[in-house]
Amino acid sequence: MTKLIPLMIKGQKVIQLSQLTIDQANDLRSWLPADSLQKLEFQGMELNDCVPFETYNYWFRTFHIQSLEYHTILDF
Repeated sequence: MTKLIPLMIKGQKVIQLSQLTIDQANDLRSWLPADSLQKLEFQGMELNDCVPFETYNYWFRTFHIQSLEYHTILDF
């Protein structure tokens, strides 16, 4: 998985869970406190599933990267 590029909304960097795959969004959502999703307005649209980029970045570095399996050519 590649790291998402954040949206800048009202001076705050955020990502939308809907930008992630379903599995990744579910993993992140299950890790977050229940009321941590933010509703923000961006270019006339209401975005219901925003998370601060810092939160996403921490989750990405701590939980997602560590769960990846690394293979070398010798493993095959």
